[in-house]
Amino acid sequence: MKPLIYLTPLLFFSCAQPQTNDKTIPNADTAQKAQEVIIELPEKKTERTKYHTDKDTVYISSQAKETLKYSKEEFNDIVDNFPELTSMNTKNPDTAYYSKIWVDLVDSSGNKKHLTFDSEAGQDEYYILYAYFLKQKNGIAKYSARRKKLFEIYYTLNSLFGNLNHGGTYFGHQYSRIEGYAEFSLYWFRRYEDYFDRPYDITKQKQFYIAGLKQLIKDEVNIDPYINGEIEKIKRRNDLSKLVDDLNSEITDNFYLRMAQSFQSDYY
Repeated sequence: MKPLIYLTPLLFFSCAQPQTNDKTIPNADTAQKAQEVIIELPEKKTERTKYHTDKDTVYISSQAKETLKYSKEEFNDIVDNFPELTSMNTKNPDTAYYSKIWVDLVDSSGNKKHLTFDSEAGQDEYYILYAYFLKQKNGIAKYSARRKKLFEIYYTLNSLFGNLNHGGTYFGHQYSRIEGYAEFSLYWFRRYEDYFDRPYDITKQKQFYIAGLKQLIKDEVNIDPYINGEIEKIKRRNDLSKLVDDLNSEITDNFYLRMAQSFQSDYY
């Protein structure tokens, strides 16, 4: 009998908001944080075979410049045994991940295989896979511009709070997981596009949001024990404020503003 085989990406560079099945629009400030109301539709395993690959090797690249590599068998095993990745009942990536993170398989010869995402790197991998499959349902070309803008917004927020906290593994892993978060935000936009297309000017709302971030920078820098002297504090405030200025430029409509606020509230 072969030893257990742990499934991991062969090339890796890095160290909640579920769907509702009616058309009730959530409160604007909590659109992406609505309570989970899911009507589970029955899905047969055979329905997932449309995601199978015939290629000998599958490469999946992410915006975070990570590349996952799978054999045909590995990839198809993931499709067959982690249904949340391809389910019609789309859940946010956090909920999907914790629904199932490992499985033990036994083939016809009695050989065992342990497929798992049960680690920090494994969770990163799962979110990239989640985005890969959801992207196909959302529409790769149709939402390419919005997808790119969401990445910029979420990456900028992660950089801002990572710098405020002088780094840490959490922020490093977030760069990988943003792939899934951004794709789920697009899924939300696809369901409620008319709602997010508000008929009013968001300038004042955005000004309040940006001003709040700059005030947070000022307050945090003032009490930062790792920064000595007013000159160093001023430089740090200016450097971090540039990230907020970038965010200000990236938020160009109501959808981006709401998603930035929600993402910050949920994860920072």
